[in-house]
Amino acid sequence: MWSRTFAGLIIGLLLSVSLVLNLNLLLPIKEDTMLLIGLLLAFPLWAGVQVWGYSFANAKKAWLKLTMVLIPSVLINAALLSLR
Repeated sequence: MWSRTFAGLIIGLLLSVSLVLNLNLLLPIKEDTMLLIGLLLAFPLWAGVQVWGYSFANAKKAWLKLTMVLIPSVLINAALLSLR
């Protein structure tokens, strides 16, 4: 149980930051508005990923599935930042 908790905490934090960064880079909105949207979205995304981590049967599956969602988001971040 603890390892699924840590998977949700660590990967959930990285995933929520990554998804909010993707939104910031994709949407053509002023920076102050995007900052507010990012602050409002980051915590619920993080909590949702933490809860999702508990839905897996064991910790190995939780780490694997959450990482498989994180990797494409990070690659999109890298691509968008390199195009900027």
